[in-house]
Amino acid sequence: MKRSNLYSFLVVLTSTLWSCVTENRSTQQQADQGQSSTSVTDTLAYEITYFKDFSPYFSGTDTQIDSTIFSARYPVFKHDVDSLVRKAIFVDGESDVRQVAESFIGGFNEYAEEQIQSGNQPSQVWFRHQDCHVVLNIPGYLSLCNNIVEYTGGAHGIELMLWSNFDISERKQLALADVVQDTSALLSVAEKHFRQQEQLSDTASYDGAYFFDNNAFSLAENFGLTKEGILFHYNPYEIKSYAEGPTTLIIPFGEIDNILTEKGKDIKSKISAKK
Repeated sequence: MKRSNLYSFLVVLTSTLWSCVTENRSTQQQADQGQSSTSVTDTLAYEITYFKDFSPYFSGTDTQIDSTIFSARYPVFKHDVDSLVRKAIFVDGESDVRQVAESFIGGFNEYAEEQIQSGNQPSQVWFRHQDCHVVLNIPGYLSLCNNIVEYTGGAHGIELMLWSNFDISERKQLALADVVQDTSALLSVAEKHFRQQEQLSDTASYDGAYFFDNNAFSLAENFGLTKEGILFHYNPYEIKSYAEGPTTLIIPFGEIDNILTEKGKDIKSKISAKK
């Protein structure tokens, strides 16, 4: 079969399969939600939802063909709590997972159609996988970790770990200042952990090896609340090259007890009570 005819056949085949997957996905999603992963010790009830979508266009070479895919796994809460955390799950402002899928798959479809119209076939498969999970669920507080891996061509893709923390009673997202009252003191403690973790002496310069502004250590804006303490996560390119990967620091609550706010102490106390 000629290559052009093969692609035409596969596009039609994928469209048919996509329809089947779409119909079955709804049934599977209901089954997954029926088997809720809610923990008996968690305060907020939630269910885990799975979603997948594919492009109708195949990419590849003469010997290997694959399809662009979007997949997501994320928690669904009830009513106002779900509205509160939605922007932490759908990070580009989408209202639901289907919008995310349509945007990503639609972008690839435009690229594929341009390639086909120019007499070429798309050679690179795109993918986006999203996995958002509940890390901390204690009375009044919630922390989510959203892992996103995406590839849209080029030398390598994008890998992000995005943390979000919420005060459920006040229906708001927590800032670091809500948890720690002296961020300068926290910075000092965190830098000691960073230097120890990176095997740097107390006087070693950050110049050349790290991307800190003015070669001065700084905390990641991306932080999470965990059972072990406050976690700070630097995604690739933030302070190191892509090849060196991400960096995660965890500052135990016990080391910063004297600089926690009342809310921070409340969080620490409720974590201890749940252990």
